[in-house]
Amino acid sequence: MNQMSDKITIDAYNKNSKIYESKHNSKNFWKKEYGEFEGGIHGKKVLDVGCGFGRDSKHFAENGFNVIGIDASLGMLKLAEKVPLAQFMLMDMLKLSFKDKSFDGIWCCASLLHVRHEEAAFVLKGFKRVLKQGGILFVSVQEGDGERYKSYPDGTKRFFSYYTENSLKNLVERAGFKIITLRRRDDVWLTVIATLP
Repeated sequence: MNQMSDKITIDAYNKNSKIYESKHNSKNFWKKEYGEFEGGIHGKKVLDVGCGFGRDSKHFAENGFNVIGIDASLGMLKLAEKVPLAQFMLMDMLKLSFKDKSFDGIWCCASLLHVRHEEAAFVLKGFKRVLKQGGILFVSVQEGDGERYKSYPDGTKRFFSYYTENSLKNLVERAGFKIITLRRRDDVWLTVIATLP
């Protein structure tokens, strides 16, 4: 994502972090996906990409995983700090600073959708680098076509890239991952669980 669009989206999350937390704090929304992800991991190190206020990091930490959550929004990370069992870092998913093969699983929930299509392959390349062989990747995006800003009543904007089943499948497979499941849910979300062979 270019610097300007990145700043616009990050500013929106910084401004509305507490509102976003109150609207998206359901522990059960991704319950099925949590189980599938956890069931496929051979190890305990999980990277939560775009961790937001720490909802998913908290779940994984409470279930015995060693979790590092990263986000580009300081406002979100301040909320995540109240999760005692996970570690949080300010980091852009386009610039992962971890060593090669650092993680057994990568959870990227509703985060890749803020990256332009032209840069998504680079993000997946970074995931491949820091994931161990046999590691598990989860990605959720919104279904649709194109990419654009979405405006909100408070005057903020967030950038979204939308995917079809085929475009998401091609992105993940071309990055070198083997898809385990690819499904649509709630007429909004497309989810992938894949492994690094």
